[in-house]
Amino acid sequence: MNLLVENPMVLGTIEPVNQVPTFRYIEEDFRDVYGSLIVSNDDYMKFPNGDVVHFDNIHTYLETYFGAAFCTKK
Repeated sequence: MNLLVENPMVLGTIEPVNQVPTFRYIEEDFRDVYGSLIVSNDDYMKFPNGDVVHFDNIHTYLETYFGAAFCTKK
C-alpha cells in the first residue's frame, strides 16, 4: 500500500517498509539553481537557458547573471 501525499509543504509518497508499521518518506525534490526547495503553490521563474529560480532568490540571480541593481526609493 503506497500513499500519495500532496500538501503545500510535502510532495511524494509514503510506502511501508518490510510490512512493519513504519513508513519511509520518498521525496520528489524540485529545487532551484540555489538549492531552494520549490513546493506546491510556490512562485518561481524559468529562464530560456533552463535555469529555475525560486522568487525568494530572484534578486540574487538577477544581480549575478544580469548585473541588476536593486534600489529602494527613499
